[in-house]
Amino acid sequence: MNKNRMLELYATYLWPVARNFVKISKRCKSCILSEKCVPLINGLCEQCIKTKVIDEEILEAPSQTKLLFEKTLMSYVQNNNRFDALLMLSGGKDSAYILHRLKQEFPQLKILAVMINNGFSSPIAIQNAKNVAEKLKTDLFISNSNIDDFSKAFRKAFLSLNGRGSSGVVDFTDGQMIFQIGQQIATDLKIPLVIGGLSWVQVQNIVGINHFELIERKEVKIIFPLAVWRTHEQEIRKKVRDLGLIPKGSDSPIVSNNNLITTMSAIDVLNNGYCSFEPEFAQMIREGKTERRIWLHLFELLEFATTRGLLNKELKETLSQLNLLQSDLVKGKI
Repeated sequence: MNKNRMLELYATYLWPVARNFVKISKRCKSCILSEKCVPLINGLCEQCIKTKVIDEEILEAPSQTKLLFEKTLMSYVQNNNRFDALLMLSGGKDSAYILHRLKQEFPQLKILAVMINNGFSSPIAIQNAKNVAEKLKTDLFISNSNIDDFSKAFRKAFLSLNGRGSSGVVDFTDGQMIFQIGQQIATDLKIPLVIGGLSWVQVQNIVGINHFELIERKEVKIIFPLAVWRTHEQEIRKKVRDLGLIPKGSDSPIVSNNNLITTMSAIDVLNNGYCSFEPEFAQMIREGKTERRIWLHLFELLEFATTRGLLNKELKETLSQLNLLQSDLVKGKI
């Protein structure tokens, strides 16, 4: 069985009981942030203390933004093009949901789905991508030509962590390369638009914008529909399962994401005491866009399993593919 799937199953069914019998870090009672990440005051992190009432504009994008998004998409519909847009299909729930919704709401838009294999793509994700494309009658292209480039980039990114979180270094490197490759494929095929699957939180934290469109001096533009739709995570998971796009058990981002995720999370815990992906999901919890219990238990389990050495074998095997040792990345005594 896929190791990430085993981790997700344990976090869902066994950890809720096991957590009561082990020592784990204290976490914010409102979101999930660990005391190793931020100070807790009366059990709450500073951000949750400030965020007493959620602004409606956080929950939903302004109506003028939605209208601009629709207008932008429709402006790319060209009758003389084979494809109007290239959708980055990751094999996860978000891009599957985006493709389905675009097909429903913008049937005139001719879409080519592209999956970029970074060499650590989960076999589950690759199968999911094929299934989604077939179910939604969409052309799919899987790119394997940059695997060696990804390997070199990942190795360099890991070595440059220097105590920084993997989400801001390794994950950023992955995302940056994927979109660069996607833009190049779109350019080669004369497709004017690339559609990405990042959530609005990821767009803010990774891309650094509070908008759905990445403005660059390039012919090919990139847009992020979830920055406008802001759909609840569990609603997305239910929708793709009900439609048969992604099988139950494969809709978790832990399962469908690339096989570096567990290693990245473990390195973060060993270096800093917490996973650098926690702030992203903490923000979604504050905004009422995901369930706290799911991510609380998963991040608790990751911390416990890492500090007890239960992930050492996986760390060794994954890092060896990049010609790295745990001692190359973790500060202090192993």
